[in-house]
Amino acid sequence: MTLAASTAAFADGVDRTRAPEAGPLPEVKIPTPVTETLANGLRVFILPDHRQPTVTFRLLIKSGAYFDGAKPGLADLTAELLNKGTSTLSADEFASQTDFLGARVEADAADDSLDLTASGLSRDAGALLGFLKGAALDPAFRAEEVEKEKTRTLADLAQKRANPSDLAARLRDQLLYGKHPYGASPTPESVRSLTREDLAAFHSAHFLPNNATLAIVGDVEPKEVLKLVQAAFGDWKKGEAPKEEAASFPQIEKASFHLVDRPASVQSNVLVVGKGFPRNNPDLPEASVVNSVLGGGFSGRLFANLREKNGYTYGAYSHFLPKKEGGSFFASAQVRNEVTAAAITEMMKEITRITSEPVPTTELNLQKTYLAGNYLLSFENNARVAQRLQEADLFGLPDGYYETYAKRLMAVTPDVAEKLAQKYLAPGEMLTIVVGKAEEVRPQLEKLGKVTVYDEDLNVKK
Repeated sequence: MTLAASTAAFADGVDRTRAPEAGPLPEVKIPTPVTETLANGLRVFILPDHRQPTVTFRLLIKSGAYFDGAKPGLADLTAELLNKGTSTLSADEFASQTDFLGARVEADAADDSLDLTASGLSRDAGALLGFLKGAALDPAFRAEEVEKEKTRTLADLAQKRANPSDLAARLRDQLLYGKHPYGASPTPESVRSLTREDLAAFHSAHFLPNNATLAIVGDVEPKEVLKLVQAAFGDWKKGEAPKEEAASFPQIEKASFHLVDRPASVQSNVLVVGKGFPRNNPDLPEASVVNSVLGGGFSGRLFANLREKNGYTYGAYSHFLPKKEGGSFFASAQVRNEVTAAAITEMMKEITRITSEPVPTTELNLQKTYLAGNYLLSFENNARVAQRLQEADLFGLPDGYYETYAKRLMAVTPDVAEKLAQKYLAPGEMLTIVVGKAEEVRPQLEKLGKVTVYDEDLNVKK
């Protein structure tokens, strides 16, 4: 630094050559929702927010792809068709009427749940609930709409089959979860086999008020909106939702290597996969700090090593992906074919390092502050707040979980981080999945260990 630059840096008494220390975490009071349960068992969460004249209604069904059974894709297809018409409105009429209000009615299915959201102006709350009720309780599942959606789903599956990242994720679930429902993925055969009767049966079995929650976040008064909810859903008949005994997860006791041969690939998609934990794991907030240090983004160690130090990739990341009955950990990168094995070695080196030495305080504080700040900002999103209210119920999270979440992030120490990394990251038991050109990649991988090779349909190649 020149003398002039040095003088300028301290001209106002502030050392601008160093980043300032993070200030204290702002006090954010998360409002407690008004909670009511209708006579039919529907649990309702209401969180008034008068900052904007909008409202979000989110109906969550506590059944998802977990219950697909022999026809993977059933819950997804059911969700996709909920806003495609009712017994009194065609798909076009339903879309036209919601568009006229500037409203959005959307549905989505996950492994453990299916959700249906209606959002728009709070002055239209009654109409929004009407659309939500129609989509949730009176979907038509018209044959022509079923066929349209199956065609779209098949095209989507074909696109995913050609996508290396999707192939890697599917093989991850197949290997990690085995015959458990989490391990199943829709196939062209399973989607073609789905009928209108399958969708109607799934809907009838799982769409029950005592198998659902309704979250309402926005510019509403609890007493008034409860009257609207009672009018819309009070006559919904309760029942007994199906329960299914799931298979156990496969035992993974040593590292292994798995290669999906994709001859057209000009790079390798790499996943290093380990066992995770269920969504209600009490260590989840603190473990998220460990993950952020390892591979949470641009400031993560995987990124610094694989991109900045070695130039193997544009980015490398890691995630914990918890579900109701279990979960996964995975680190990912897309690398040049010729450095595939070297990149895997560096990924494993970083995973091993975080389990064997404390994270320096400065590095840890950076990640904690970033995570806590993003968490607090997320409460600006009504749909996200509604989701959190329902997740607490769905996954059995303890009272005060979200109110204390940011403080728990900030309380993580180097010692705590090291112990949690040792608890949840086991380098010697991780699966390495590569999607790439076997001709170029396989010889490298065989230097690391025995390699199982798959075709693009994820069948083991002889």
